[in-house]
Amino acid sequence: MRLQYGRVEPIHLISLTKVTSMFENGARESMHALPRVIQPILTWITGKPLEATEPRLVLSNSLDVFITLVSSIGFFAALIWLASQNILAVLPLIVLSWFVLVGLLRKMQVTHLHHAIHNRLFGSPRLNKLYARVLPSLIFVQNSVEYRKEHLEHHNAHIFTTERDADAAFLAKLGFIPGRERGELWMNLWMTIASPVFHIVFARARLKSVFLRNTRGETVLAIGVALAHVALIVIAGWKAYAVAVFVPMFILYHVSALLQFLTEHAWNVAGGAVDDWNDYRNRCWGRFCGEKYPSCESNSNSHLVHFFRVCRWTTRMLFLHLPVRVACLVADLPAHDWHHLAHFGGQNSRDWTRSLYLRQLVISDGDKPGFARRELWSMRNMIEHQFLWLQSITCTYSASTAGGLSQQEKAALVSGE
Repeated sequence: MRLQYGRVEPIHLISLTKVTSMFENGARESMHALPRVIQPILTWITGKPLEATEPRLVLSNSLDVFITLVSSIGFFAALIWLASQNILAVLPLIVLSWFVLVGLLRKMQVTHLHHAIHNRLFGSPRLNKLYARVLPSLIFVQNSVEYRKEHLEHHNAHIFTTERDADAAFLAKLGFIPGRERGELWMNLWMTIASPVFHIVFARARLKSVFLRNTRGETVLAIGVALAHVALIVIAGWKAYAVAVFVPMFILYHVSALLQFLTEHAWNVAGGAVDDWNDYRNRCWGRFCGEKYPSCESNSNSHLVHFFRVCRWTTRMLFLHLPVRVACLVADLPAHDWHHLAHFGGQNSRDWTRSLYLRQLVISDGDKPGFARRELWSMRNMIEHQFLWLQSITCTYSASTAGGLSQQEKAALVSGE
């Protein structure tokens, strides 16, 4: 393929079915041997229930929004207090609070704001519109008008995952382009995360959206929040602001957003629109946090070996997979494929609060959308799968003649989806 910024001319494309090696079956089912009492906890950590009828905690959307907002304020306050202590002594608590707070902020955008845009957060369209207008000014993310336009275009089958998809176009601008070797893509990811330029551009785009391209009322609200930031610096100092606001609300938020939309779909700016609904399904997958529970062998040393394997599995679940679930793949994101494909299973994506369980119900009822065939487990495998997919596409590139970010790419950067 010939790729230019703003223009793509396809020459040859290798099918996604050639790189399905990272899809995995049976990971959640392997945990069936564990006590029944901890299964709901494992369901929350992994994002996948064993059974669709598994007991679950049910909260109204209004209560969930309220708890998320109050919890965020609480963690901001806790971090301000922790910043006044001996940093080294309380560093573990600070890091833990960062992960939780980032997850709460991301949940406000990729779950609550996302479904408000789809008019599915509250029963009242007026409340959905109000929430979508107010939230961006509170946490400095893309304003609702831009977000609604870009996100609904993302659902358009003619745009979905192509160069016209804002997320795909922006990822390409960051260097995640078809035809690159997976090793290069991994290096590019680490360099992007560590790059001050990436964080500065991301923050600038967010602030421009809420302060320069917003409606008058929302802009005034954003100015009020900005003055509160200034007041915090004056009262508590720069250290408190850095610990409580700058690191979680900007640096870690950007990393979480990048990992989330990097692994979300089979992006391909060098390809065309979906050929049919089967092609559309193949560009979606489930993303789950965990790995297979170790099986017990029957030889004489099996019990001791199994014990150490279980200890390793537990450690990885707590310190590798749980942080991803808390700070990146929040709420219903593990079943984001269901959000796009629910109608194939005879369901309605308006029931998003039950998406994890409805997805499993579709699987147990014959799995017409093919959910079980497209499941990625662990963030490393999600990234690896994306990079293998991009590597599998044969491309040739011409030198770019365009500078800077296009309006479409800027929108993707601001949205953080």
